[in-house]
Order: sequence, then structure tokens, then C-alpha cells
Amino acid sequence: MEKSFYNKLKIINDPVYGFINVPSELHFDLIQHPYLQRLRRIKQLGLSHYVYPGATHTRFEHVLGAMHLMNSAITELRKKGHKITEEERLAALTAILLHDIGHGPYSHTLEGILLQNVNHEEMSVLLMEKINEEFGGRISLGIDIFKNNYSKKFLHKLVSSQLDTDRLDYLKRDSFYSGVTEGGIGTDRIIKMLNVSDDELVIEEKGIYSAEQFLVARRIMYWQV
Repeated sequence: MEKSFYNKLKIINDPVYGFINVPSELHFDLIQHPYLQRLRRIKQLGLSHYVYPGATHTRFEHVLGAMHLMNSAITELRKKGHKITEEERLAALTAILLHDIGHGPYSHTLEGILLQNVNHEEMSVLLMEKINEEFGGRISLGIDIFKNNYSKKFLHKLVSSQLDTDRLDYLKRDSFYSGVTEGGIGTDRIIKMLNVSDDELVIEEKGIYSAEQFLVARRIMYWQV
């Protein structure tokens, strides 16, 4: 990549969380990449804005929000004594930032139609590997975490599981923009309750009710939106 002489450690103003920090110059360059910039033109909820006029938010906003939550989750796990190196933190942020770059037009609405037998996760991996070639292998660890090929499996669980930073963001964001308040969740409390046991991502006992509310919100949003 060409050397730049201006500050890449930007602060992004997000309507859901407030300020989101770009964690490194590498992540700024990834955000600027055409593969990720195209997400500005892909609506998060496909055609749902015809029913919920406010739901015009995009995959671009979503991946930035998910990256923000990933950073918060890693900060919390570090406070609880779990060793996560700076390299691992940045790689996990890369994995979640790029997790949706394989989405096609109208998100899930046309998935399996435009490209049969290829889901967006598989397409995301192909595009990540292409970007990795352009970046001289600097996102290899992030790809390993995304593909669940890294030794610390809980990092992958933060990217993709039943309670991951992807789902935490899209529920809160979809609820915010659609106006379906039943989908609102307390992301801060859920993240505070995250922990790791035997390399598994878990919720502490006092966070069970927050996790239950998260599952109910997912069901309601699936039915309504």
C-alpha cells in the first residue's frame, strides 16, 4: 500500500453507539478498500424498507458497529484476565470488519439466487483472500479466526456463534432503524457478562436474563422484520 501522510486513526460518528474509533491504519485501509466500500450500497434488511421506511441502513454501517462491539468485548475479556495479544485483537477486529463483504445485492433476499450453491460466508472468504494478497498477507490471522482455524476458538465465537458481535449489532441496529422496539437489546450489559471457559465463549450466571432477552428479541425481529 502507498505510504500516507495524513492521520488514519479516524473517529466515526455512529447514530447507534456514538463514536467508533478506527483501531489502526490497517483497518482504515481496509475500510477504504472498494470491496468494503461497496457495502454502502447494500441495504442491511434487503427490501424491508418498503414496509419500514426508516430501515435504509446498510451493511457498511453494520460492519463498523460490529467492529466497535468486538473491541468492547475483547477489552472486557482482557479485564477478566484472559490473555489476548494486540496482534490477536487487531486480527479479530479484521475478521468482524470483513465478515459481510461477500453479501450481494439486497443482502439475504437474493442469496442463493444470483449465485447458486454459494453462500455469502464462502464469498466473504474468497474476497478476504484476494484482499490479503493485495495487503501482503497482513490479514492472514484475521482470516484464520474467521474460518475457525485459529487455536483460540473463543475469538471465532465472537465473530460467529449464537451470541456474537455480528448478531448483537444487527439486532440493535435493525431495531433502531426499523422502529420495532421489541428488538432492542442491552449490548453493554451482555458484553459485560461475557467470559471464557475451556476456550468457549460463555455468559456469566448473572447475565442469563440478558441473554434470554437477546434470544427473544431475535425471534421477534425474525417474525416482524
